[in-house]
Amino acid sequence: MKSINNKVGFSSLNISIVLLILMISLLARYLVSLNGYSGQSKPPMFGDYEAQRHWMEITTKLDIHQWYFNSTDNDLMYWGLDYPPLTAYLSWVFGKIGEFIEPKSMELFTSRGYETDSSKLFMRMTVIVSDLFIWLPSVWFFVITFYKQRNISQQISAFLFISLQPGLLLIDHGHFQYNGISLGLALFAITFIIRDQQLLASFFFVLSLNYKQMSLYYSPAFFFYLLLSNFEFTIKNLKIFSSIFKILKIGVVVIFTFILCWIPFLSIEQASQVLFRLFPFARGLYEDKVANFWCFISVLINMKNLFTTDQLIKICLILTLVTMLPLVYGIKRIPKNKFIFIYSLINSSFSFFLFSFQVHEKTILLVSLPISLLILHHPNIVWWFILISTFSMFPLLFKDGLVVPYFAIMILYIVIGYQFKNSITRSNNQFKHQNSQENLLGLPNKSFYSIYLNYWFYLNIIVMVICHLLYQFAPQPPQLPSLWLLLVCNFSFIHFIFTLFYFTKEMTTFSSIKIKSN
Repeated sequence: MKSINNKVGFSSLNISIVLLILMISLLARYLVSLNGYSGQSKPPMFGDYEAQRHWMEITTKLDIHQWYFNSTDNDLMYWGLDYPPLTAYLSWVFGKIGEFIEPKSMELFTSRGYETDSSKLFMRMTVIVSDLFIWLPSVWFFVITFYKQRNISQQISAFLFISLQPGLLLIDHGHFQYNGISLGLALFAITFIIRDQQLLASFFFVLSLNYKQMSLYYSPAFFFYLLLSNFEFTIKNLKIFSSIFKILKIGVVVIFTFILCWIPFLSIEQASQVLFRLFPFARGLYEDKVANFWCFISVLINMKNLFTTDQLIKICLILTLVTMLPLVYGIKRIPKNKFIFIYSLINSSFSFFLFSFQVHEKTILLVSLPISLLILHHPNIVWWFILISTFSMFPLLFKDGLVVPYFAIMILYIVIGYQFKNSITRSNNQFKHQNSQENLLGLPNKSFYSIYLNYWFYLNIIVMVICHLLYQFAPQPPQLPSLWLLLVCNFSFIHFIFTLFYFTKEMTTFSSIKIKSN
């Protein structure tokens, strides 16, 4: 009887913990959503909020074969649909619900810039519900898989850290986007890779690609991991044929999933138009100013004046591919290792963000995801990177009128996160001393520790405060109208490069000894 009561009590405790976590997660999103959003009351184009609402009306009012084509009813110059089919399908679902709740919010032409309180509540709720059904479950699934040997308090801490990333909260629930869907689908794929369920991993990664094309940032890591972990270059015991069969099965899943997503757009005319909309190279090397290599060197060299668009695309492609070579080496050196796979995701996404063509400041979220997954193993650099990545988007958030939630979240993140990452570091150090292997968990070395836990941390915080003050209160020099913006971007870029080097080193020097705790 006593054991039954204990089980009931334990079950009740688990339910209470889950409910508390959900309440914290949903409350944080709701509080951010009470603030402004991209393009609020700024005609004629408004912003990303209007783009998402417009896609709902386009998909519900027009025939499916007109969604990506310019016409009198679908002006592609006014937020034309430029995301893959899964985004369009979900827009249709949300549009039908919105049409039922408030028909005027989904009327062609007359609803442009529609901003009633009820329609804004509906739009905000679509993002929160999407997180509730995709992003939050994907994070919990990862945590209980990757950190299954950790205690429940560490698992909850990891879940809250990953799911409540400041940048993602501010962009999705402030600025207004649905990044949690594509990142959630990608995270399901990552977790299935860790569980060695490669067919399911392939399925979910294709879904992520077909929701948002920016998931291509992860594709080299997935491709080389699946290839090199399955293919054996030997005919001993006919293993080569077995490995080819495994790769063919993955290929079939990938092709079938793509076909399933693209069924209405499989004709040459439809497919070519959709692809044209997905990859708008005419927009240029980068939009606005972004904390990547090309914006950094623009202070000295204007690449746009020296090279044509075609030449820039080739230069970007070469540099992006070259900087990805370490992930191939890492996976080939130690195949089927979950740490190497996450490191390769970091390498791949960083290469795209820093060196590829047509980069947005918001795509740093694609780098933040794999880095945040290692919070219990690299607490210092993970915590610091998430801080810097959010800071790099401050100019965008400032333009959206999200300064108050930005500072509120950043202060909470610094204060709570600092204590959190210190407690993880102490716990990891205790484990390290108890273990015979020197760097079993890939913990930061002493020199790196001393840099970030002493004067570098305080110095960088001071620099960030100065950047904020200059950006908000100091007038721009007339001859340098983008000076403060470049200061934020280039400061962030330096930290991004340092972070890339750090994780590249971790990947290429990772010990082949199996980690007992995993």
